[in-house]
Amino acid sequence: MKPMTMRSLSLGILALAAMLSTASAQKEPGKDILGKQAPDFTLPSVTGEKLRLSSLKGKIVVLDFWAVWCGPCTDSMPFFQKLQDTYRAQGLEVVGLHVDDRMPPTDEVRAFLDELGIGYRNVASTTEVDDSYLVYAMPTTYILDRSGVVQKRHIGFNPKTAPGRIEGDVKALLSR
Repeated sequence: MKPMTMRSLSLGILALAAMLSTASAQKEPGKDILGKQAPDFTLPSVTGEKLRLSSLKGKIVVLDFWAVWCGPCTDSMPFFQKLQDTYRAQGLEVVGLHVDDRMPPTDEVRAFLDELGIGYRNVASTTEVDDSYLVYAMPTTYILDRSGVVQKRHIGFNPKTAPGRIEGDVKALLSR
């Protein structure tokens, strides 16, 4: 086989293995949270108060798992701020959750968010919460309906396609 063909074959096999392992994890009972009640949590915000997810029932909630060192995560933040500003009066609440992986001190995260002009709620997540939401790539975004049921999951953030898909999902839930 030619070197390029062998390399392509190897990459294809790796990609297939990754897809199969993800698909099997999502098919195991109890593993996938789509269509289920969102795991509740109480976490400290970067401004000091506590946020309990279940206190947001009655709202459409966007949970965005991110980290300061994740480029696509920070690229998505202005979009989430605009989404919050546009649909808050209709019952949307955006919550950022900084994953429990190399998280800087809370005051540094708050300063980082202030510098970006991000005003939606942000909390410091824990490994337990990250795991309960199956966060294995970032950003990972979940959209919950007004009853707290997980309706949509978006992994990654392509600035050309993700905003339209996420906003479309939010608008559909707001219109119910």
